[in-house]
Amino acid sequence: MSFISREASESDFPIVQRIVDANQQFFNPNEISVGESEARELVRGFDDPAISRILKSSEEADWECFISLHPDKSRERLYLEMFRTPGSALLQEGLELAISWAVESFKTFRIWVGLQASDDEYRALLEENGYSLLRRYWAMQMNLASAPAIELADGMELIEVGDDGALLFEMWQIHQDSFSEHFGFLPRAFEEWSAKLIRDIEEFGQRCWILRVNSEGVGFVDTDDHLLHDKSGYVAGLGVRRAHQGNGYGELLLRFAIRSQYDLGREKLTLSVDAGNESGALRLYEKVGMNVHSEWHHYENPNWARA
Repeated sequence: MSFISREASESDFPIVQRIVDANQQFFNPNEISVGESEARELVRGFDDPAISRILKSSEEADWECFISLHPDKSRERLYLEMFRTPGSALLQEGLELAISWAVESFKTFRIWVGLQASDDEYRALLEENGYSLLRRYWAMQMNLASAPAIELADGMELIEVGDDGALLFEMWQIHQDSFSEHFGFLPRAFEEWSAKLIRDIEEFGQRCWILRVNSEGVGFVDTDDHLLHDKSGYVAGLGVRRAHQGNGYGELLLRFAIRSQYDLGREKLTLSVDAGNESGALRLYEKVGMNVHSEWHHYENPNWARA
């Protein structure tokens, strides 16, 4: 099938928003709409610069498909995001186009393909091409009708990180240790990790805190504003050092995030979680009143470049 395509730029964010929302809300009418900052990031790239294009079936048609291939060069991993409007016939063409970019520039990388959990057509196409389910993820959400104040025990302190170099380094150490045994984790150098965090502080209003107990950093939590258009706060990250897990610090940090977002006037709080997480995070999120709002999947074909 013939089609027209061009490179997408950040100024195309209204087109990207329209396509992504049409795709996601077709399968889940309650799916959270994509905000401007998130749409721009989809075009620009999560880590390194993305390859992004928009497609349509004819000159007269509206843009109906958005493809974004996100490389993470330090981890030698690709993330493929593709969205199309209901009724679009460009699914197969879009996938073939994205894979051709990947083969040309990143043939030795692993590729993880994301899709909405109820997208049976896309799932069938991936399975026909040798892909299988790798991981399930949930977006969880709660209403913030009220939030109790946080009380810190003796010896505990919560410190906002900001752009302080020493605090960023301390948070990086906690972060890397906290997630070192999680699925898909690969270590990231401090310089690269901190540069991305500072970018998110500037672009998404991200705020980060370290929890210290008796002067030792044991955990962290960070929130951002990328769902502010939905009147929701977002927990971008939460972790506790492995040696200190099971002591209730994760719950304390989560309840602190809940209270801080409540104080800012947010009506909801959202976070994303690996449904296969074995750390007890899911039980914690349910304990504080969060429920699954939507689900999406990653698919992988280890031999994708030879398929």
